[in-house]
Amino acid sequence: MPTRRFTLDELAALGVPPDSPDDIQYDPDLLADEYVATLKYTAQRRCIFLSGTTAYAVEYEAPIDTGDYEVGDGGPPNHGWYGDTVEAVEVEQRPVTVMQWLPVPDPTT
Repeated sequence: MPTRRFTLDELAALGVPPDSPDDIQYDPDLLADEYVATLKYTAQRRCIFLSGTTAYAVEYEAPIDTGDYEVGDGGPPNHGWYGDTVEAVEVEQRPVTVMQWLPVPDPTT
């Protein structure tokens, strides 16, 4: 699995992570911002972005929108990234088949 290390300044220049998941529609270098998990006080998300012609993914922590409920100061410093660099994984888009449980069709119709 190919990886690359980005500095925090390089990611900020690319707009990673976006201020809001909706911001990806306004930036041609941001391809996706996906939900990963809900942690105690933050949401873990994955941002897919372009650096040159290569797509990379990094995980980060974002504040949870809880309305009026108090959860602290809005998230960890540097989006949960520790140190001066962040490891990004090279990714590619592929179709994926997903198994689901669906109702059995009525044989009389």
